[in-house]
Amino acid sequence: MRAKMQEEKTLLSVTYKAVYEYESVVLLNDNIVKIVPYPSGNQRLIHEEVGTEPEGHKVRFTDSFGNINYRIKVTEQHTSLVISSQSKVEVRRVPMVDCVLPCRIGEERYLFSSDLIDVDFFSEIGTKVRRSSHTLDELIRNVVSLVRERMEYEPGSTYIDTEASKSFKIGKGVCQDFAHVTIGILRASGVPARYVMGLVDKNPKVTHAWVEFLSPAGWVPIDPTRGILYDIGYVKFAVGRDYNDTPPIKGSFISSGKGRLSRLEVKVDAE
Repeated sequence: MRAKMQEEKTLLSVTYKAVYEYESVVLLNDNIVKIVPYPSGNQRLIHEEVGTEPEGHKVRFTDSFGNINYRIKVTEQHTSLVISSQSKVEVRRVPMVDCVLPCRIGEERYLFSSDLIDVDFFSEIGTKVRRSSHTLDELIRNVVSLVRERMEYEPGSTYIDTEASKSFKIGKGVCQDFAHVTIGILRASGVPARYVMGLVDKNPKVTHAWVEFLSPAGWVPIDPTRGILYDIGYVKFAVGRDYNDTPPIKGSFISSGKGRLSRLEVKVDAE
């Protein structure tokens, strides 16, 4: 086995603020949010503060993937809603430890199909990639190269519920689609892989999606959208089988009119 890089730790201050506007008065707003840094693995959560304007009743819980969730119910009537978080987190860059295939690594739930990723669809591609790769590092590089050759980044070409098979067929998508397709091929190749949602560590504009695969050193990140392998210091908010396990904000409201996200502000600063 060989490490691809040395560990490096960075202390980061993280801000998330979403502003929603509504056509008519909202009587009840009920949301589950995942906007606090993931508290284990390569991240050490130091401080978290989550709130809304107007204020609501908050319940904090951790889901089966280890993500921190807040369920927030706002019963005060309103025509706008602000959901925000302030956090401090230490991010450790995980070294990539290579191994000769097959690596015999666990986490079986990240090998199977999920709502948006049909592993069987990628079985033929996965088999070809596996046969052409001698080590885990070679396999990862081959998969990311394949995805970037076959996929074109095009906003508006897919939706949040687009399945990986469809985005791969049309050859277009955004970071969510690049992540889903990469995960599908990795799982079909026998490598446990999971979906990650969070923020890039330099000048983030919106949330981003990338991938973590299981290596002998633990979960290691790759960003197929940007073509970055291993040496990644992004801030992850949530992990799961696919996007459906990780949306930053998901909920419902009672009103006679429609609502929309009018503004999103995200920030990551090194301390």
